[in-house]
Amino acid sequence: MANYNYSVVIPYRDKYDMLVKAVASIPDRDDVQIIIIDNSVSPLPNEKVPVKEKAKVLFTISSPTKGAGCARNVGLKHVEGRFIVFLDADDYFTPTAFISFDKYLDSNYDIIYFDADSIRLIDGAKSDRHLGIHQYIESFLKDGNENQLRYRFVNPIAKMIRTELVNEHCILFDEVKVSNDVMFSIYTGYYAKSVSASRDIVYVITEGEKGTTLTKSRNAENQFIRFQVTIKRFLFLTEVGKKEHRPRLLGAFRIALFNYGPKEFLRYVRYAKENNVNIFK
Repeated sequence: MANYNYSVVIPYRDKYDMLVKAVASIPDRDDVQIIIIDNSVSPLPNEKVPVKEKAKVLFTISSPTKGAGCARNVGLKHVEGRFIVFLDADDYFTPTAFISFDKYLDSNYDIIYFDADSIRLIDGAKSDRHLGIHQYIESFLKDGNENQLRYRFVNPIAKMIRTELVNEHCILFDEVKVSNDVMFSIYTGYYAKSVSASRDIVYVITEGEKGTTLTKSRNAENQFIRFQVTIKRFLFLTEVGKKEHRPRLLGAFRIALFNYGPKEFLRYVRYAKENNVNIFK
């Protein structure tokens, strides 16, 4: 039997003040487990690890060279809650987030998707990083379109994910520098027996200065990793008969050609061919 209702998994790297704010946004309740996984080059000393009076805080470390995907996988090994909730260390929950989560504690849903907000750290103004999430939530609530949630909401945040689902299907994050969360989200979306969504805003995404987040960083190495993950996603959705939800590929080739040149473009073509993907079909 689970020891907690929620396990909050937080991959952390270097931004200590933001980690403190993130942990402070989690209510101090005895049914909450907080797992902080530090993948910094120099991990936090124990005396600086945020603590709570009632909530259980577990601090561990992972390889600084393997990124947030590896950190989250390390965190998953320590999960003792009925539901997993992911929080990036530079984001935070809204004050009413766990009130919204509690509404679904006794439901039969494997995943509950929630709405989010986003702000710019530089001036506190609203950002646009939450708009995709908002679109998927509204699509489901207006049209009952589960597929937007299951196969487009490819970020683990702003979700309650039943731990049993993850364990039953041995679902892990890809241990790559960027896009490590895409296939975890696709797999959990596909294997979930039932899902639901709520307009409740439970999560705030922060946006740093341009180029300081991996989500927005653009260089040849990161872009090719994203392409590899996109091919993996394309092949999986083909295999399970969800072809209509596969990602489009031609945009990646255009980015490779016009941003990085013919040599990089041919690298993409070779990789697609090696994986038996016809980009022109």
